[in-house]
Amino acid sequence: MLIVTRMTPSSLRRILAIGASFAVAFAGILHADETLVPAPDAESIASMIDTGEAENALELIESQISDVIALNGRNSERLVEPLVLKGDALRALGYYAVALETYDDARAIQRRHFGLHELDQVDILYREAETYYEQEQFTTANDRHEYAFSIYIRKYGTDSPEILPGLFKLADWYMDTDNIFTARGLYEKALTDFSLEETSDDDNRVRALSGLAQTYQQERFRPPEYTAKTDKFTPRPYGSINHPEHYFAELNDFSKGEEALLELVRINLVKEDETSPVLAETKLRLADWYLLFEQYEKAAVVYKDIWDTLEDTPQFAFVEEHMLTPHILYKPLPDDPERPKREPTIPVIELEGRIEIALTVTERGKTKKIKQISSHPGQMLARATRNTASNSIYRPAFVDGVATTTENVQFLHKFPYYTSARDSNSTTTRNNASYRSSK
Repeated sequence: MLIVTRMTPSSLRRILAIGASFAVAFAGILHADETLVPAPDAESIASMIDTGEAENALELIESQISDVIALNGRNSERLVEPLVLKGDALRALGYYAVALETYDDARAIQRRHFGLHELDQVDILYREAETYYEQEQFTTANDRHEYAFSIYIRKYGTDSPEILPGLFKLADWYMDTDNIFTARGLYEKALTDFSLEETSDDDNRVRALSGLAQTYQQERFRPPEYTAKTDKFTPRPYGSINHPEHYFAELNDFSKGEEALLELVRINLVKEDETSPVLAETKLRLADWYLLFEQYEKAAVVYKDIWDTLEDTPQFAFVEEHMLTPHILYKPLPDDPERPKREPTIPVIELEGRIEIALTVTERGKTKKIKQISSHPGQMLARATRNTASNSIYRPAFVDGVATTTENVQFLHKFPYYTSARDSNSTTTRNNASYRSSK
């Protein structure tokens, strides 16, 4: 018996849908051996940028941005993450101006969707600050760091401990740029305004005390790894840009630095096992402080305590790393040669100078018997480097916990010097490992 049904629009749609599903299933059977590769996530792309694959990462990011725009438009909040990654990739490739524009686009979208004082934007501000620093625009980098802290204050007010992450970030920047007295004001604010002395918030308390002690040490002794980021501009007082508070530091009050280090030792004596490397590191900072300030008997007691506590334990590796050979604590150096003004037709070439010195470190960390081994180019900065090497201070080498004199300690000073491309056409110069074209 033949049954004839009437075709309706709805039944036609059902038939087409069934047919499409069969087509998809059939295509899946044909290509079952093909592996689907998921789009890389943000963490994977960031890893590519960090490992020198910024160009490949940039292609993936551009594809993601195009997809988001096609689906959600140019003002989608989903653009923030890929735009930040794009800025990171451009910065890694040296395209600083475009990177800054990209970061600005990301922050503008974020502010439109989440508000002018949204805290997440500070991560982008910090990226902008580092990008400006890499271009030697130190003042603008400083402004970005201060503005980021102002976002914390606008969101939480000046009396909330919620501002501590921004406070410490700004204080660390000030320390890095030799603006130590302004940093000191922030560390003291953390300790006093938020009563960290009286709370169980040991992590923030330790960080504030550690930073405070470092400001006093750096007031007298710049660290060996000091980078002189802000020698090219004068650090401004705390409160001069984006926040209203002011701080006026007292000078030469070094006893407060010692008190901060003693407090750190007391905290870690309670928190840590007696053989803990964390506790040993804190004691070592205190011993180094005494050595730098020529309190040799106190220094000897603390150094010996570290040795005796860790001897015959697995943690003696800490002693082997830090106390068996001399370690430089204070390394004053001569000023580097000034970069000449760049001429449009003759690029400036930056080369690396090296001065090698051998010296003797006494049991008190002083230096003597300064002997120059080599100098390049010529005698540039040689005499000045020898003079500063004689003023250096070391943590001496120890035998059975007692400081001893060490001869033939190597002292190396690397510095940039400059020439023009016209004077640097030789193959030798261009193949030199220290050769770097200025950008």
